[in-house]
Amino acid sequence: MKGESRAEIKRTVRAVATGTLIGSAAAMLILLLSVWAVIKMQTVPYGAVPVITASAAAAGGLIGGYICGRIGKRMGMASGAVCGAVMTGIFVIIGAACGGAVGGMTLLRLLLTVVGGALGGIAGVNKRRKRK
Repeated sequence: MKGESRAEIKRTVRAVATGTLIGSAAAMLILLLSVWAVIKMQTVPYGAVPVITASAAAAGGLIGGYICGRIGKRMGMASGAVCGAVMTGIFVIIGAACGGAVGGMTLLRLLLTVVGGALGGIAGVNKRRKRK
C-alpha cells in the first residue's frame, strides 16, 4: 500500500466494512431461510447441517466480496478476501460466545468464505458501469 493516498485507504476500509456487514447479513438471511426449509421438511440428515452452514457462509462471502469490489473499485481479490476473513472472524466470535467450539469445519468455512469473498471482489471490480 505504499504510495496510496488517505482517500484511497479510506475508501478501501469503507468498502471492506460495508461488504462485511452486508455479507454477514446475507449469510444470516440464507441460514434463516435454510432453517425455515428444514422445519418445513421436518427431517434433515445430520450430515447436511455443516454443509448448509458452510454454503451459507460461502454465499455470504461472495455477496460481501461483490459489494466490497463495487464500492472499492480496485484490488477486488484482496479486499474481498479480507472481507471474507473478517466475516469468518465475526462468526467464530459469535459462535464461541454461544458455547460453540472451533474445529476443522471452522477452517473449511474460513477457506470457503475467503475464496467466495475474493471471487465476489473480482466480479465486483470488473462489473461494467452503466453509461449515461
